Amino acid sequence: MFFFEKKNQKTSAPLRAELTRRGLITALAALPTAASAQSALGTSSVPSTSPAALPENPQKPSGGDTVAPPYRRAVITRWGDAVLPDAPPFNPFLLTPEQAGEEFPYDAILAGLITPPPAQDGISRLVAVFANPYPNPAMVYPSGQDNPQISGKMQGATVLNLQRQNGAWLFAAGGYQNRRLTDGTLCQITGPVGNILGGTVQGLLGPAAGCTTPWATALLAEGDPQILIPALAGTEFGFANPANGAKFGWIAEFNPLDPSSFPIKRTALGRFPRAGLLATQTADGRPVIFMSHDAPAGFLFRFIAATGATDGTALDSGTLAAAKITGSQITWLDLPQNTGTYAGTISAAQTAGASPFDSPAGLALGLDGTLYLACRGNSGRTVPDALNPRANDENGHIIAFTFDNNGLTSKTYTGRIVLAAGNPATAQGTQYTQGSTAWLRQPATLDIDQEGQLWVGTNQEGKITATADGLFTLQTAGPSKYLLNAAYLAPIGAAIGGAAFDAATNAIFAVVRHPGATPNASFAAPATRWPTMRANFPPQTTYINLSNS
Repeated sequence: MFFFEKKNQKTSAPLRAELTRRGLITALAALPTAASAQSALGTSSVPSTSPAALPENPQKPSGGDTVAPPYRRAVITRWGDAVLPDAPPFNPFLLTPEQAGEEFPYDAILAGLITPPPAQDGISRLVAVFANPYPNPAMVYPSGQDNPQISGKMQGATVLNLQRQNGAWLFAAGGYQNRRLTDGTLCQITGPVGNILGGTVQGLLGPAAGCTTPWATALLAEGDPQILIPALAGTEFGFANPANGAKFGWIAEFNPLDPSSFPIKRTALGRFPRAGLLATQTADGRPVIFMSHDAPAGFLFRFIAATGATDGTALDSGTLAAAKITGSQITWLDLPQNTGTYAGTISAAQTAGASPFDSPAGLALGLDGTLYLACRGNSGRTVPDALNPRANDENGHIIAFTFDNNGLTSKTYTGRIVLAAGNPATAQGTQYTQGSTAWLRQPATLDIDQEGQLWVGTNQEGKITATADGLFTLQTAGPSKYLLNAAYLAPIGAAIGGAAFDAATNAIFAVVRHPGATPNASFAAPATRWPTMRANFPPQTTYINLSNS
């Protein structure tokens, strides 16, 4: 059986996990073999519309999580665990702003990992960065009613120190970089409209996407201010002032290794809600940022900086472009470099002729340079195209983009569908490579490990369907290219908040978001109480480590 411990909650004790691997081993044995997978799951060239009868579904949602061999799961931290050393004890029945501002928040998305410089004690360390969206009041408060004074502290961002001890990765309580960023955090505003907006503002609001960068910073994309500002209007930081509204909705950059650094909102990257972020560099060192628009018919954007990352202000000037679909290609349409573009980026993309994707979300760059985009589906699409191949689709798909010798800065990319999601027994047009042993719905996060595997995290927004949300591996090279397997299935109502990897220890890190949060669930009646399974104790977003060593 699995064991997990709360490493930093003052009143906690070791807790025994409820599940064993036996259930998943049995379930995997019942999945189609490579010989039968073509009829059961479809292939990359032959969509599966009427597959043979499938065995009893091993991916159905349950109250606990399921770990596929050879992985082992351990809990690192979860909602309510102390981030700062003076955090009060967690009391979910009587939350306070002090708790919310100093403990791991209710919801989290893993932006990434940064390796700090080696310490003299020789202990291996990592710094993990999380985006923390605005919490769901129905699941956080016993009354079900929002308390903005608390919720404002429960969102923002979190930085955690991890250290390696006795062969395991643990949260380092009292670590130098441990930090919370909230609605009261002072932020600088720079770039082409920074001076117009006043240069500073208090508050990092509702980031729902994030990433780390090759130059060892973190990017966090603020949520939709039209939703967040009214929610926080009654708090102390002047959110009710209409003049402050334009200071939110940007991408903020900060240095997770320096606890005294403050976030810098980079206005050259535009202002719109984002579902995915990816930071990389050209061969000559200029940052390139890919961004997906968080909407059912959302756009795909690219920013190419004018100078190298070592400049320190590289994200303050450059070329912002939106993608237009023509056949199986996208063409990058450069947007005007003016205040209208930066403040109203979606309108600028529409005017330029950009094309919508079906809920574009996670982004990842393969070891061979392939750019991957996850789309979660769009039930409102009526006319399919080559890169959004199904109308009225709520299952989603994954696109692989390649480009010419100009690399990331190429004017055109060529795309192809490498996975069309959905239950192959019921959904039309599903596409899985022969030999795949799993299927999924609504791919939301994408991350590449050190071996080039694409890790796909799903998010069905708590809806109860035939499959649990989870982490899946998609091979990207070799004879098993685009073969899909399940690595981890989350509890009912949960979603995956991204993955990150430490090559030196062969460790995989991920976030299990809001377990138990099905559409009709509440604080008093969640769909599960994972991970503690304690009666009357709420379910908790949990940061986990998967290991196969």
